[in-house]
Amino acid sequence: MSLVRRFFAKKQNVKTVEVLQNDGESQSTKVKIDCAGQTDIGKQRSSNQDHFLIANLHKNMHVENSSVPFDQPELFGETMGKLLFVADGMGGAQAGEVASQMAIQEMATHLLNSMHWLFCPKQPEIERFIEDLKAGAMRSHDAVCKDSESDPTHRGMGTTLTVAYLFWPVLYVLHVGDSRCYILRDQKWIQRLTKDQTLAQVLYDHGQLNEVELKESPYNNVLTSAIGIQGEPEAIVYKTRLNAGDRVLLCSDGVNVHMEDQEIESILNNRQSPSEVCEHLINTANDRGGQDNITAVVAFTEPIE
Repeated sequence: MSLVRRFFAKKQNVKTVEVLQNDGESQSTKVKIDCAGQTDIGKQRSSNQDHFLIANLHKNMHVENSSVPFDQPELFGETMGKLLFVADGMGGAQAGEVASQMAIQEMATHLLNSMHWLFCPKQPEIERFIEDLKAGAMRSHDAVCKDSESDPTHRGMGTTLTVAYLFWPVLYVLHVGDSRCYILRDQKWIQRLTKDQTLAQVLYDHGQLNEVELKESPYNNVLTSAIGIQGEPEAIVYKTRLNAGDRVLLCSDGVNVHMEDQEIESILNNRQSPSEVCEHLINTANDRGGQDNITAVVAFTEPIE
């Protein structure tokens, strides 16, 4: 993310949920989910202010006391879901790196200790879960703001935050800023699930820029919402259902600034593993100048026969 200019629009803290449809994969379909992540400093930055995280969600049981012998007191069941995080920090010196790391740590802690986990979703639980996700974004925001106020070297720091919670076949994506989430549907076409929270996107939505001008606008570097900066972030939760074979990508703008969506689609389609996709995206961005830090996190869903 460019640090040259930043703009934060004064607006109400409108938090909405966008539900995207597909052809409705059966929830009984069994899949394996393979993930990989990689981050790189790029060619023009002196430090890497991006961070990412990949985590498995398990059923588990801790045996406190029993007359029945267990080889291990901590028992883990099958993986219930996946968590994917990407955060792109901004701020002088190392402050952006601190902001992105803190945002992920606070959000992960919130997911683990403070919120309702969604394994058997019904509408009331879904609504509560979505509100819990947004509360996690506010927890991250408050923590970054507090640190920024207490440490003069961290003044003005902030970060994007994009979190994917995948409980098959449903994907929830919490989004603040301009780090993106893409879905490759059935290895046929790519869908960008998130909308950039930038001044350029606002101008485009109001008809003041066309598509060509949107891609070339310097206001793509100007965020209208971020964790840790001026007022509350606009946390958006997107929801969609996945099909077996879909591929999910979270990335910082160090990826998409150098590639059109169609090229990202081709890389997602033509690489055989998540780690190969990450490596190829980062190498391509660096080959084209690497003007920012570059982070990619990929999840492949594959049917189990």
